[in-house]
Amino acid sequence: MNKNYRLSQSYSGNIGEEGQSPNLQRYHTNGSRYSSIHDNAFNASRRDSLRSMSYQSTIESAELPYEPEATPLPKMQMFVVFLILVSEPLTSTVLFPFIYFMVKDFLSSEDEKEIGTYAGLITSMFFVAQFFTAISWGKVSDRIGRRPVLLIGLIGNTISSCLFGLSKSLWWAMASRALCGTMNGNGGVARSLVSEITDRTNKAKAFSIFGFCWGAGLIGPALGGYLSRPAEQFPGIFGDCVFLKEYPYFLPCFISACGSFVGFLTGYFYLEESNPRVLAEKRQSSQHEGEATSLLKSTSTLQRTNSLFMITKVSYIVILSYVVFGFHSMVFDEVLPLYFLAPSHAGGLGIRSADFAKALSIFGINQLFIQFVIYPRLSTRFDTLTLLRVAYFAFIPVYFLFPELTAVLKSMAQGNPYGEHGWALTYAYYFLLFIRFFGNSIAFTCIGVLVSTSAAPEIIGVVNGVCVSCLSLVRALGPAVGGTLWSFSLRDGNPFPLDRHMVYYLLGLLAVFSFFQSGAIPRAIAVGGRRKH
Repeated sequence: MNKNYRLSQSYSGNIGEEGQSPNLQRYHTNGSRYSSIHDNAFNASRRDSLRSMSYQSTIESAELPYEPEATPLPKMQMFVVFLILVSEPLTSTVLFPFIYFMVKDFLSSEDEKEIGTYAGLITSMFFVAQFFTAISWGKVSDRIGRRPVLLIGLIGNTISSCLFGLSKSLWWAMASRALCGTMNGNGGVARSLVSEITDRTNKAKAFSIFGFCWGAGLIGPALGGYLSRPAEQFPGIFGDCVFLKEYPYFLPCFISACGSFVGFLTGYFYLEESNPRVLAEKRQSSQHEGEATSLLKSTSTLQRTNSLFMITKVSYIVILSYVVFGFHSMVFDEVLPLYFLAPSHAGGLGIRSADFAKALSIFGINQLFIQFVIYPRLSTRFDTLTLLRVAYFAFIPVYFLFPELTAVLKSMAQGNPYGEHGWALTYAYYFLLFIRFFGNSIAFTCIGVLVSTSAAPEIIGVVNGVCVSCLSLVRALGPAVGGTLWSFSLRDGNPFPLDRHMVYYLLGLLAVFSFFQSGAIPRAIAVGGRRKH
């Protein structure tokens, strides 16, 4: 039996015996026959550093593990987690179709370069705030539990989304986005929760919910595109509404806020706590004092191991891979509406807002299909590392070909994408977006699993916290960098490749780096695929 598998078994035994989770109880039963370097791990804090080094050594030398029969997922808890998680991409993406027009209204300017820069800054504020608070929310969740932190994040989403819809100035918009990021630590906390209610046999399947939620959350652009400026788009319904004329972007923000509030209500009534320390404290009054005290000591020792110095080299390699992927993905998402909506004379494609929203909605549905149907089938044939590298490779041609959409536009009659041959441009960008969103769905799921499996079980929380914090930093920089580079590329007289090609060629180079850097990830931490028996 592989050592890497035994590590997870031992961790499950230490926590699961006290009734934390049926999954962990079952896992402990399966693994109790085996010895492990993690035996008595919680009773010997002086071995923390040794255990971490042993875990890394195990990862680097282990063969692909044999996986026992998969433990059934806790369906109700996963459903609640889905409702909670879908609110973040919903509120994060609802502004994409109208942020260009919102900034244009704020500045009363036709300067495309200035609009691109400020649009990037507004989008970045969420991630700047999250960078400074993500690890703190993780520590708070270790102290008071996962459930209350997730609920606080949902209320923060609800309030800040409404405030963003009421924006009448650039600074109000930036402040409301910063508030949303400050109040929201749900990403890392949710990963810890899912890790605590699953085991190695069902972890890959459970983590696909994160990509699935981002796919479902991409109905946000549809809301933003169809419901912004409702008095103009639907004059028969909203034409007499003075409030929506005064605040033309409030309606889509309010609808997304309602989604967060539904998640809050569902979580309040149905989400169960998973933090072993909090569960032990709650049981203290109903159990014998000695048993409760013993478990509290175990979990206190677990908390003391949550040191950055305990994170292994393998975990840092995987986090770096996630960070680079997150950066080029975020820059692409930021530049996409600027490129599509900017007029053709400014280097854009001049796509209508409603058509852009339609395209994003189609690929949002496509991501749901990929996560729910295609990924589970692929994961039974190929392990997570193989799928990750294929997805990384797919980004390379997409990024290098994307700026050539302008060449397709110019080749058509009168430069009109809806003219006689307008289908050529539509089919071209649909094809490229399909490959990009397909790769994004697979990569997002696989790298999330690898971050989790790269960590020794007792420090999985701190690894997730560091990962979310690093991602927040690059996602904060991504929109600002993307908007600034796009603005620079629109300057008159910029030669090739410093014109519209510049941003996408830089993304292509990052995608090449991601592909080769992922080769340093050891295959031993991958799960899924054809298993050895």
